[in-house]
Amino acid sequence: MGLSFKGFISTAVVTIVASTALATAAVAQVQAVKTLTEAADDIINHESGDAFRNRSLGRQFQFIFGVGGINSAGFPDLEIERDTEAFHQAYLDWSALQNTSDPYLRVPDLRNPYNTSIQLMPTSQVNSRVVGGELVFERLPMR
Repeated sequence: MGLSFKGFISTAVVTIVASTALATAAVAQVQAVKTLTEAADDIINHESGDAFRNRSLGRQFQFIFGVGGINSAGFPDLEIERDTEAFHQAYLDWSALQNTSDPYLRVPDLRNPYNTSIQLMPTSQVNSRVVGGELVFERLPMR
């Protein structure tokens, strides 16, 4: 009933090879960062699926009889409703993240195709008020 040295070595080699393979696989896994558009698309198609998935025979059976998960029916209107609720919650989270992460809401400036301004043109000053006085509130005459 003694242990064989040969069996012990082969088990040790298999264990070392398996742990090395798993370690390299773990290092090779890189989390891909999704864009906002990809995340929104995944949320919208989570329950209801896309057109290619919905054409299968099993999916048609789910649509007719409503076979779904434990707490969810498989009818298409209910799946779309759950997707919409999930997207709405994600939208609220994204809006809160955008609006509360910084005291200023920053957006990129649009490109301006013009190289001058109307205020800098000499013809715009004829018969007009002083530039910068546009917000002068005049009193209406008494009736």
